[in-house]
Amino acid sequence: MPARRYSFKKILIRTGIVAVVLAACWGGYVLVQQMPQRQQQVATTKVRKGDVVVRSYARGELQAVRSASLVAPNLFGTVQVTKLAQLGSFAREGDLIVEFDDSEVRSRLEEKQLELDQVDEQIRKAEADLAIRNNQDQVELLNARYSVRRAELEVKRNELLSEIDRKKNLLTQDEAQRRLKQLESDIKSRLEQSKAEMAVLFERKNKAVLEMARERQRLGLVKLLAPMSGLVAIRQNFSGGFRMFGMQIPDVREGDQVSPGMLVADVLDLSELEISAKVGELDRANLREGQDVLVHLDAIPEKQFTGRIKSMSGTASANFFSADPAKKFDVTFSIDMKTLMSALGAKSEQIARVLATAAKNRGKPPTPKPVPMAGMPATGVPLSGVMDGGGMVGSSMDGGSGLAAGAAVPGAAGAQGGRRAFAGGGGTSMPDGDRRKLREAVEKALKGRSIQDLSPEERQKVFAEARKAAGLGAGSPGGRQRRNGEVGPGGLSAPMPGLPPMVYGGSSIFTQAQFENAKLPPAPEEDDQMEVLLRPGLLADVEIIVEKIPNAIYIPSQAVFEKDGKLIAYVMRGSRFEERILKPLKRSESTMVISEGLEPGEVVALADPTLRPGDRKKDSEKKSPGGSPMGGMSKAGGA
Repeated sequence: MPARRYSFKKILIRTGIVAVVLAACWGGYVLVQQMPQRQQQVATTKVRKGDVVVRSYARGELQAVRSASLVAPNLFGTVQVTKLAQLGSFAREGDLIVEFDDSEVRSRLEEKQLELDQVDEQIRKAEADLAIRNNQDQVELLNARYSVRRAELEVKRNELLSEIDRKKNLLTQDEAQRRLKQLESDIKSRLEQSKAEMAVLFERKNKAVLEMARERQRLGLVKLLAPMSGLVAIRQNFSGGFRMFGMQIPDVREGDQVSPGMLVADVLDLSELEISAKVGELDRANLREGQDVLVHLDAIPEKQFTGRIKSMSGTASANFFSADPAKKFDVTFSIDMKTLMSALGAKSEQIARVLATAAKNRGKPPTPKPVPMAGMPATGVPLSGVMDGGGMVGSSMDGGSGLAAGAAVPGAAGAQGGRRAFAGGGGTSMPDGDRRKLREAVEKALKGRSIQDLSPEERQKVFAEARKAAGLGAGSPGGRQRRNGEVGPGGLSAPMPGLPPMVYGGSSIFTQAQFENAKLPPAPEEDDQMEVLLRPGLLADVEIIVEKIPNAIYIPSQAVFEKDGKLIAYVMRGSRFEERILKPLKRSESTMVISEGLEPGEVVALADPTLRPGDRKKDSEKKSPGGSPMGGMSKAGGA
């Protein structure tokens, strides 16, 4: 009996201990569950009333309205920079911007000149040999004819001679006639063979002339002159070497080797600058052209400038490489240049000079286009050819990189290998009617002769007569004749015989003297801050004043939620929150203006108070309906 009581007592003690432990665990669990609820506090804010200024913000890149990009030519060799204008220097039209090493080109030019001289000597030797052979053939032909005549006279005496002598004279006459025919046939064959050899030599000369012209044109590409007046901006050297993401790429400097077709420098017309930016869909609906904006440049953070909306795109586009996949609209903003230059410390004379230059550049196209070379024939000597790469001075351009000296490229954009072709008076730049007239005039001036048999001087004379007969003048297709001393760029003291004059294909025609005497623009002053505008990709913040709303009721966009397709806010009543349906008037990324549903002074929740702690974290990762991609709002006053 005592043993049973002891066992029952032990069971009760153990059961009590287990119950106490379970109760403690349950109490701890409940306490842990209640602790976050006691510590969780919902952030709130008051509904305000006051004047609200609706603003949109954009971030864009500062760029010049008119600019000319200079590209490295294809010299078929090393393209090394020997002279380079300083960043921020003011260049006038015709000033030297970049000069490349021309030693290899001049070496090839001398080789081509030597080859051309050798071909000329071979032609002269062949002509002399042909003349000597013709004289010998004429002597032999005359002797053969005399032999035939002598045989004929001997035949007339046959009546007085014996039968054997008569047959002998007849055989002698037949032999002399056969020799004469054979000699005439041989002379004709040798003459045709000599003409064929001369034609081969002339073709070799034509090839040498064409190669010589190409080398002369490449020599003209070693200097890049400013096609218009403006400030010089130096590009970064992206050619060669291993680059990692985020590396700082240095600017092009003297002594650097660059790749053909690479952008080396820009000539910027700073009279008009613009900012290219992208805005969201809601911004696009609230913006209009001519709207006032405030501009903050990263390079001048302490100053503010004014501007206007210049243009807006009608369609949205997305940048695949951007972190923001949303489609946005392109917007261009203009900026007050006079105020900007004054803030940068520019002198009044410099401002007046830049603005005067702008008025001159305003009448020019944004990117000067090359014009064809003058004086190239339409028929006869096959001087038409195609060059790839760096292009040719005065050549026609179908599009791509590698422009003539001082020519400009359209933006960016671009650097495709363009096609460069010789064009001339009867080329692609001439109307069909004029080309046909010139061809007929050339054929008439040749008078049945082959143009390959003519000397270079005779060819020039034939083309001059053909142009005059066709009423096209002796100059270029545009009617401008080259003055004395104006030859194609290339550094040669005199034009090569048989070569047409070369014209620079840019906004201006640079003479030989201009190319030889072109100098670098003066360096900018040490305290000149204009160079801050020349850095590629200079960023700027644009603040757009969309609308001013007086006496508006507004709350943060964070306090607006969507439920069952309606916008609601949680308004505090005592210690609890109640839902309130809202009617918005204006909304942006940061603020929403309310027309109905709230009163000033009421307290609203900045987070959904009905969500559990775990759900609240998930909900915070979702995008709020009020957080649309629109600009911000700032209050001018509040209640």
